[in-house]
Amino acid sequence: MEVGNDIKLVNGQWSFYNGVAKHFDDHVKLSVPLYEEGHELICYLSDFFLKDNSVCYEIGSSTGMLIKKLYRRHHDKNNTTFYGIEPVKEMIEVAQSNDDTEIEYINDSIENVNMLSANLIVGYYFLQFIPISKRKEVIQKIYDSLVSGGGFILFEKELPLDPKIYKLMASSYMKFKIDHGFSPEEVLSKQFSLEGTMVTNTHSENRRLLSSVAFSHITTVMKYGEFNGYLCFK
Repeated sequence: MEVGNDIKLVNGQWSFYNGVAKHFDDHVKLSVPLYEEGHELICYLSDFFLKDNSVCYEIGSSTGMLIKKLYRRHHDKNNTTFYGIEPVKEMIEVAQSNDDTEIEYINDSIENVNMLSANLIVGYYFLQFIPISKRKEVIQKIYDSLVSGGGFILFEKELPLDPKIYKLMASSYMKFKIDHGFSPEEVLSKQFSLEGTMVTNTHSENRRLLSSVAFSHITTVMKYGEFNGYLCFK
């Protein structure tokens, strides 16, 4: 089963393994609306949190595209360190190939990582791949790891509650992907392959989850249809 960008699925189930890493960047930039614009905004927002002696994490850093942008923006600051948490070893191997940065990659799931005190933590479309039963635990860990005044930036695809809105959004997203070069068959194959692998929250569920760990301020900083970016302060 093919889903575009030379990515072929084994047993019809989406996986970040089996050679996906080398095609991932091209695929995701065409699949997620405002993908690189979201990176740009996060880099701008990072200026408010990353000073000398700062720590920055990206959870689900994939091939390192975003954490490298953050590193290059702030690496000249004194004693500022950058970590990419990524469970898929193939992704880290791609991130480290021809890499001139001093980013430390942690090859593990966020649930198992003991995080240092951080000034900024970024999650760019990662929570939807965490088991629902563990999401509160993960968000609590993120909150507990932030210093007072630290920031958490979360981008997620969200599930519309209203059936009419859901149908409208799903149709619009399919048109978006077709306009970006995917065939209808590839779009449907990807949609079916993600069932059970990517489970999206509703907007209300994400807001409740973020509020439940006492973030002092939660605001939407970017939105495109079902895709939403949040900035949260501790």
